[in-house]
Amino acid sequence: MPRTMRTFFEPDFMESEDVILLDEVESHHLSKVLRLQTGDSIEALDGQGNQYLTEINRMDRKCVELRVVDKKFSAPLQPAFRLAVALPKGNRWEDLIRPLTELGVAQLTPLITDHSESKNATKKQDVKIQKWKKIAIDACKQSGNPWLPHFDLPLTFSFFLTTIQEDDKILIGSLSSKSAPIKNLKSGTSTRVSILIGPEGGWSEKEELLGEENGFTPFSLGSNTLRLETAAICGLAVARESFIL
Repeated sequence: MPRTMRTFFEPDFMESEDVILLDEVESHHLSKVLRLQTGDSIEALDGQGNQYLTEINRMDRKCVELRVVDKKFSAPLQPAFRLAVALPKGNRWEDLIRPLTELGVAQLTPLITDHSESKNATKKQDVKIQKWKKIAIDACKQSGNPWLPHFDLPLTFSFFLTTIQEDDKILIGSLSSKSAPIKNLKSGTSTRVSILIGPEGGWSEKEELLGEENGFTPFSLGSNTLRLETAAICGLAVARESFIL
């Protein structure tokens, strides 16, 4: 089966119901990297659940024009999944974005915890989020996920508590004897499941207590000690399998 060719556009770039204009980055990729031609078919994603079957109407490396042939809408996963992950050192946070986007994460929240290793969490935040969004767009195009995740600015653990909605189901990775496998848990009527992954130094006693006081459900991914990235990806994958309606 031939690979589906995909592109991405901001909804504001839709000139009409029948015409999509691509920005310079996407136009250059189609014309110079993929070397597509006028008349070629390509699927266009807008990150909001819409998938457009299009044909290239006009080819230019600065502005490709697409003609819409068909359109379909894919509803978001239910429940929605939010991953709140302690910021690691270096580029390891960015390495998480692609696989979590491919798995359909709805919201990504970097956490500043008592044992966080990242020293530059609050620097150049707008630039970082644009970079994270670009990685996620590439993952959407590769995987066909029509929903672009929302990125939060880095939050402290205590501030994260203020963002919890009334019907959220909150799961927190824990080494506590009270923790249970995700597959044994239920999302109930919750429309959003938040999965918290702590730093490799573990949660502090204060954070563990705050989680308990706020009704967080401790979960385990087995007896092996997992790297932060492995825990986040496995946690989302198992939760999807367990909770998707």
